[in-house]
Amino acid sequence: MIEMIKKSGDKPEKIFEQFVENWFELISEDRWEEAFVLIDLPPSYGEMYTPETFRQEIENDHFCEGTMFRKQHPEIVYSNPKSISGSGSPSVYPLEGTHNYAFEYDVPLNNEFSDLTSGWEFIDAGSFYKVKLDFLHVL
Repeated sequence: MIEMIKKSGDKPEKIFEQFVENWFELISEDRWEEAFVLIDLPPSYGEMYTPETFRQEIENDHFCEGTMFRKQHPEIVYSNPKSISGSGSPSVYPLEGTHNYAFEYDVPLNNEFSDLTSGWEFIDAGSFYKVKLDFLHVL
């Protein structure tokens, strides 16, 4: 099980990418509750993500029936990023005036990295970072 994100000698980019990959791995193993308990804070706008709202946003908002993605993949399969070739295009951005970071990572679906990007924030909380899943959208 993944625990809080402790600060270490590793670069923040590496720490955040490892956390997000492990988080998507839990989802791919149908361990939704374990994954979502790791999110500490609600998004900047709206309610805290739950397994239900996360799936609803992906399956019925972004990739609903009739979209190109859904035509190519009638069934959405949540995939393990560690077993997909390539990367989730990780990007990290220091948030100005803070010790916090924004992090983006492509959502792994149907054994490939999709056009849907997950936006995260890692909030400095002393010796560790608090986690916020901030958004899902096609960039």
